[in-house]
Amino acid sequence: MTNTEIGNRIKYARDLRDVTLDDIAKKVGVAKSTIQRYETGKITTIKIPVVESIAIALNVNPAWIVGKSEDMELPSQKVPKIMQYYDQLNDIGKHEATKRVMELTEVPRYLKEDTNYVNAAHADNYMDAPEELRQLEEDMMDDENF
Repeated sequence: MTNTEIGNRIKYARDLRDVTLDDIAKKVGVAKSTIQRYETGKITTIKIPVVESIAIALNVNPAWIVGKSEDMELPSQKVPKIMQYYDQLNDIGKHEATKRVMELTEVPRYLKEDTNYVNAAHADNYMDAPEELRQLEEDMMDDENF
């Protein structure tokens, strides 16, 4: 892929994202004129770290910019809902949340590896009871008025 083609992809992504040359230059840590020279293909030696930084600033696939991929968009990385909530917390909230998660992981019954915990609310032969009886007990345990 030529420098001009790489520049065209950078410009296309920048226009698509509605981002200015100044915005990209600040995010990448280079002069506005450097970004402009990349876009016009006037950079004779393409620097991969700079192209990667531009791609990250534009939220596009760096491999697409240099013609190594047809996928412009980055693969979506679905963030678990709990992390979305965590990210909304201030520093005190993040500290408290982290502390509580650490407390929970110290209790064996909450660990994935320990699935043999005994629920003290059930008799020893709970697992031998008919499904209907177990469901009734579970419903009663979930009932706040019980």
